[in-house]
This record gives sequence, C-alpha cells and structure tokens, in this order.
Amino acid sequence: MKRSILLLIGILGFFTLSAQETVVIYAINDPHGRINNFPRLKTLIENDRAQNSKVFFVSAGDLFSGNPIVDYHENKGFPMIDLLNDCGLDVSVIGNHEFDYGQQVLNARIEQAQFPFICDNVNNTNGALADVNGYELITKDGFTIAFVGVVETGSPGLHPLTHPKKIEGLSFTEGLDSFQNYENLKTDTGADLLVALTHYGSYKDREILETYSFVDLVIGGHTNGEYGYSYENGYMLMSGKYLEKVSKTTLTVTNNTITDFNFELIDLFDTAMDFDQTMQSKVDDYNNQPEFYEVIGQSEIEHSGNETGCLYTDALQSITGSDFVIQNMGGIRTNLDEGEITPFDVYSIDPFGNGLDTFEMSVTELRTFLTTYQSSFSYSTTLEIRKDQNQILQFSKDGITLEDTDVVDFSLNDYISNVYEDYFPEPSFTYEKTTAEYIIEYIRDIHQGAINYENCYQRESTLSTTQKRVILKLHLQNPVDEFITIGTELLGTLSLYDIHGKLVLSAEDEPQTYVGFLSPGMYFVQLRIGTDTYTGKLLKN
Repeated sequence: MKRSILLLIGILGFFTLSAQETVVIYAINDPHGRINNFPRLKTLIENDRAQNSKVFFVSAGDLFSGNPIVDYHENKGFPMIDLLNDCGLDVSVIGNHEFDYGQQVLNARIEQAQFPFICDNVNNTNGALADVNGYELITKDGFTIAFVGVVETGSPGLHPLTHPKKIEGLSFTEGLDSFQNYENLKTDTGADLLVALTHYGSYKDREILETYSFVDLVIGGHTNGEYGYSYENGYMLMSGKYLEKVSKTTLTVTNNTITDFNFELIDLFDTAMDFDQTMQSKVDDYNNQPEFYEVIGQSEIEHSGNETGCLYTDALQSITGSDFVIQNMGGIRTNLDEGEITPFDVYSIDPFGNGLDTFEMSVTELRTFLTTYQSSFSYSTTLEIRKDQNQILQFSKDGITLEDTDVVDFSLNDYISNVYEDYFPEPSFTYEKTTAEYIIEYIRDIHQGAINYENCYQRESTLSTTQKRVILKLHLQNPVDEFITIGTELLGTLSLYDIHGKLVLSAEDEPQTYVGFLSPGMYFVQLRIGTDTYTGKLLKN
C-alpha cells in the first residue's frame, strides 16, 4: 500500500513538472534587406538550440526594401530568404514592404522559403498572390505555439503602406478584427500558447492585448521599437530594425499560461560574438557587387534627414524643370553620409523603385493637395509661398501672384500620386527611370562640386490650413523615460513623429501615453483638438 501511494505521488509530481516548460523565442522585425549580421545571428541561435529543444525563431515582417544588394538582386529579395533559410526561421508575417516587388515576385520568394508566411487580413479577391494562411502551428519537442499574423493597413483605402499598383486585386481588413476568429484556437488545436505575430505597430499591438484576453504574447514590427514588457493581460515585444539587434525572450509556461517573462536585446554588431564562417562567405559573395560602389560624387557633410530631403527634391527639380517638386519624408529611408557617394548610397536612401510623374495642375488643385496631404514632405520650388490674412496659401512667380486658374508643373513620385489618385489628373509626362536613377544621374552628371545642404530645411509637416488654423506651443516635461503626460485638460489626437517624419505613435484622448518602447532620441509631438493644433518636441531617454 505504501509503495502504491509513493508511486501515485511520483506520477502526480511528473505531470505537475511536465506542465511547466521553458521556451525561448528569438525575434527580428523590419530588417529591410540588411544581411551583414546574419553570420552572428546564426551562431547565436544554433548555440541556444544545442542547449534547449524549445527554441523558436520568428520574423515580424518587412524582410525586403532597404538594401540594394537584396533589392536589385537578379531574383529580388532572394538573399534574405536564402539566409533566413540557413538560420532556420520558423515563421514570418507578411509586412507591407513584402509587396514592394509585386505579387508574382513575392510568390516566388514564398515558394523558396523553407518557412511559412502568414497573414490573416489579406484577401485575394482578384490578385496574383499565392494562398497564405492566417495562422501556423509551430511545434518544438512537443510544445506548440499558434502564431496568428496580421499586416498594417495605414494607407488610405485600408491598404498596407506600399505602392498601390503592387497590391491590385487584393483587399484587406482591419487586423484587430482578425483575432475575434481565434478565441478557441488553443483549445481546438491543442496549442500551448497563442502568439500574435504582427506587422501592425506598437499602438495597434497594445489594442490586441486590450481587446483579446486569450492572446498570450504579441511579437510586433512596423514601428521599429525596442521593448519587451507586460501589459494588462499579456506581453508584447519589438526588436528594433535593420538586423541591428535580435530579441531573446525566455518564457516559463505553466499550464498554458506565461508565468515568467524575461526579455533581452542582443547587439548583433558586437564583434566579440562568434559567427558562422560559411554564412560569412555567402554574405561576402552577395555583397561583392562592384557596380554599386562606383564613386559618383562627394558629400562635404553628414546630412540629416531634412538635408537629404533637400538634395532629393533639388535633384528631381533639376531633372523635370517643374515649378514644384515634393518627396514624402517616409520614402527617404536613410541619410546621406559625409564622404564618397555611390549608387549604393542613393539606392539605400530611395529603395522602392518608384517612378516619376509630372502633372499640370491649377493653383487651386495644387493648394488643395498641399493643404490636405497629411504626411511630412520635402520640397523644392521656383514659386514663392505665403499665407494671406485668412491663412490660405498663395503662390507667386517672378513677383506676380498666380490666379487660382493658373497652371503649374507639379512633379512627384508615382507612389504618392497613386495613393492619392483623387487629387491628380493624368500625368502630363511620365519618366522612364526610377527616382533613384535620376538622383544618381543628378549627382554624377549635373551637380557641380561636392554636395552640401547644411542647415537646409525645405520641409513642411503639412501645409494644411483647413484643420490647423491655430498652432500653439505644447509644453512637455523633458526628457521622458516611459510616459508622456498631457493632462485631462488637453484631450485630443496625439501623434508622435521621429526625426525622419515617420509616424511612430498615435493615441486618442489619453492624458498619459506610454512611450517606453521608443528608441532614445528626439521626436516631434502634434496634438489636435478641434481646429487647434499643439506642437512640441520630446526628448526620449
């Protein structure tokens, strides 16, 4: 009898013990074609897998667009797929920039991948995209994680932020709504955890946890944050950008619930780290593209985003001869460094392969677009711009005020004109080359002397006059660590932009907003309350 009791205790102890698991998840997001740190990443993950059979490796999207070596490979994007295959990636959500090469190219990369792509909120109504699942079950040594994927839809018309022509025939739904279909996924599949693998943005990721208590963890991308923390009924993390870092999250899971969460960011530029020699040779072979490193000019200074924007629009104005040229700041993906300028540098600044169009537009049409367009932009113009007593934009040329019916030449990339097609007539001229190719031509063949746009600020966050009649100073406590405190007396729409003009956070009617996930640095804050707009600067520790 005593032996039976001891045996029963032993069995119960075994089941109790087996209900607790230690699981490791490595995650990256927004690498944008950066490949140089893959040799260290591979060794890091392989070393952990040798010690723990429950090591997962996942991607939160935007594998492509940002490195000419990848973007201009004969098989666009393939180097990323090849290297991720070698690293044993388990699953990736589709990011908005996965569509940048077009659907057929994406299909080819999906076919070559030894891991699944997931995205629940894309619908192939009449497009060419191959079928992708909304979720995948990934099992390691008997432990199963159900990964549910969604992509952002922040472009007008509920589309991801990519060229509209690249997603023709596809429709998208709001990613938050996808999860209502997965409440019983763990029960139905026997999964131990349900993880939202999103390319959705930090603010939206937080909404997932606020709305759906059955989501255990959100692994996110798109807004390039660096954080890992507990939030209400779950956990959320993001791992930066450009394969600069990888996150390692160690979970203790007890009876299908996370009971301990340990997050760390590992710097992949650490030269003391071991690296895989075979993969290093492969990376070197991919990088061996001499045509990308031909010297086409010199830069006298290290240019900021604003200064790089000045070069960008001046170059296109020189090519087109237009009265007005703009470029969205979000499309300028890096700054121009001091020293030699190569095609690699230009393609890194402008990686998307956008075309260039010129439109003949009346002053009224130009004014309407400039005062409605909500993204930050750089511009070059031969016109003088002022606001009259009613804060309405007025334009002059050679000292003569233009009438509303007067026609001007307006040039910009075809991404903007396709996203905001209702504002534009048919182009009066469409150029053969990409905007990047014309910038290369300008630097190499047209511009005289070294490039220097020091202190140039040809930029407007918006020229809107319809919604921003009153602009007031927003007084913020600086610097901050985790929260912006606005106060209950100033409740409205809060927008936070990085120094490149990219929206990184949006919040509605919140007296206190969490910003702990943001990287250290300067940010621009905009608060809209009715027709009043408050602006300020935020220094994040």
